[in-house]
Amino acid sequence: MDKQSANRLVKIASYASVLIALLIMIAKTYAWLFTESQSILASLIDSLLDISSSIINLIAIRVSLQPPDDNHRFGHEKFQDLAIFSQSMFFLASCLFTLFSSTKVLFFGAELKNSEFGANIMYLCIFLTFALVCFQSYVIKKTNSKIISADKLHYFSDFITNIAVVVSLYLSASFWYMDALAGIGISLYIMYAAYSLFREAIRNLADEEFQPKDRDKVVAIVANYTNIKGIHELKTRYAASKPFIQFHLELDGNLTLYRSHEIADELMLALLKEFPEAEITIHQDPAGLEKNVKYRERI
Repeated sequence: MDKQSANRLVKIASYASVLIALLIMIAKTYAWLFTESQSILASLIDSLLDISSSIINLIAIRVSLQPPDDNHRFGHEKFQDLAIFSQSMFFLASCLFTLFSSTKVLFFGAELKNSEFGANIMYLCIFLTFALVCFQSYVIKKTNSKIISADKLHYFSDFITNIAVVVSLYLSASFWYMDALAGIGISLYIMYAAYSLFREAIRNLADEEFQPKDRDKVVAIVANYTNIKGIHELKTRYAASKPFIQFHLELDGNLTLYRSHEIADELMLALLKEFPEAEITIHQDPAGLEKNVKYRERI
């Protein structure tokens, strides 16, 4: 799929997530007002955050898909990482609120009402969430969008928690405390998901290196070229889903500048097959010229 088509598909997915999140929020608000269920409240808070997250994603996608300009020559992809970071903070705040509310009910007790009505509303939410997750999975497969992947994580966790809410509503008819326990369990699950998002965003915002397996792929591709004598100062990072790779290439000092450039171009094409859309910078050095290097790879 070409880049323009992929960007269009990502935009459609972001609009779809906003629309579905709005419908689910309205349905859960209606259900909570009639049942006063803590598990539905926890799920409602999650949906409120989904809406804010989806809107943030929509804005971030529109900004991040803009081409590089004079003030952002590396592109705008990091706006996606900033959006994911803010989502993780929102999730954490919501979890603390819901944990407090559910714990209070657990200690002081509260009888659940209209549980069957609440369950019927949750069935509708389960269907809408499942449809959205299926569409997002298709978009991720076609575009490898990190921000849609983060959005899918939200809605997949919604799908699981919505099922848990239905179960807790039915069990609460016999065990009143099950609803509050479900609210606490859902909150803890969301906290775990928020930490995963936080870790991913921080990794990219702090320019953390590729995972070892991906760095090894870079070195292995370089090692396939017998006329390359060595590689040093390899530095890698991600901005959203876009990889950045740079290194110094050690070549025979007697090669012409034209031939050295040809080798670097051949290597760049090989790397792009493994890391599509990557921005690659290769500096050619005569082998043995630079003695004091900080990072030297074995090939």
